[in-house]
Amino acid sequence: MDRSDIVNKKKHRGLKIFGVIILIILMLVIASAVAGALWYKNSLTAINPEKCTNEKCEIIHFVVKDGDSTASIARQLEEKGLIKSSLAFRAYMMLEAKDTTIKSGAYDFTKDMSVQEIIKSFNEGAKAKTFQIMFLPGGTLANISKRLQDAGYKEEEINNAFKKQYDHPLLKSKPASASLEGYVYADTYEFYTTATVEEILTRTFDEMYQVIKENDLEAKYRAKGFNLHQGITLASIVQSEAGIMDEQDQRAVAQVFLTRLKNGSVLGSDAIIAYRADQLNPNRDKTDMSYLDTVTCPWNSRKCAGLPTTPISSPGKTALLAIANPSNTDYYYFISGYDSEGKLKMFYARTEAEHNENIKNHCGNLCEKL
Repeated sequence: MDRSDIVNKKKHRGLKIFGVIILIILMLVIASAVAGALWYKNSLTAINPEKCTNEKCEIIHFVVKDGDSTASIARQLEEKGLIKSSLAFRAYMMLEAKDTTIKSGAYDFTKDMSVQEIIKSFNEGAKAKTFQIMFLPGGTLANISKRLQDAGYKEEEINNAFKKQYDHPLLKSKPASASLEGYVYADTYEFYTTATVEEILTRTFDEMYQVIKENDLEAKYRAKGFNLHQGITLASIVQSEAGIMDEQDQRAVAQVFLTRLKNGSVLGSDAIIAYRADQLNPNRDKTDMSYLDTVTCPWNSRKCAGLPTTPISSPGKTALLAIANPSNTDYYYFISGYDSEGKLKMFYARTEAEHNENIKNHCGNLCEKL
């Protein structure tokens, strides 16, 4: 066998090996493609293959916020166990979905829904059963209980939720014996119809604590000699006395109270006395001024110096901020009354004589009720 034959045989053998390698690679590519296609198809199916009945369906709430990206939504769906793969969900949205619209809102999903069914729900828009409830600044637990009852909650459930001891940073300086008065942050909220009263209250705690953290109120209250509970208590008094006024009036009223506390004087807030009188007798005659004498310490702010043991209402954001940033004034008295045009406003005084003159000229029938 000459040299050329040997070379040809080697070339032929090399081509056969190369062909085998190419065939193997091709088979691997085809197998991978088939496996990928099977994986993709399976990833689009429901977590639970059998449709659940209404009695056995586990409802999973899902919220899409304005601005949420497809990647973020896919990741959250996978984390909640609603889809098998966020990657497959995104691939379907890019390659196959006829409508890629995802409307913001609250959804109720079940684990027997496929990717296609979930996307169809997103296209159609939120259909989860929710309700709105509004708690007003200056409201008390009695007001809050009424709103919760109007929303369908039972009085016993509400009372039990009010009495519960919550592990929340907002409440860390609240005495264990104190109620939740003042800690239900005033705002408008949306909840699922399955929400418990405890979940509703916790959400309001979260909202108030967020305001406190964002504005460093705990440190600012501490600089004025208050813990968080005391700062919220004073803010609630400002809210009850000047909540319907503007931010500047709330800051001025805060200055009056801070000055009086610093001097060891009584606060002289009839709102505190009225709150206690309402607790003692919710159906009382508000023109009966005898409560000025019968309400005892620490609630009789005309006779007793210092703060009451609890807030007297739910303070709004401006009232909370007013304690940390009072006005730069030197007033010692204030009243709410009517100006010459009959408009309600605050009148301030530095001396008792000026204050009495304001009462005479502006108080009117506001001073006839407690």
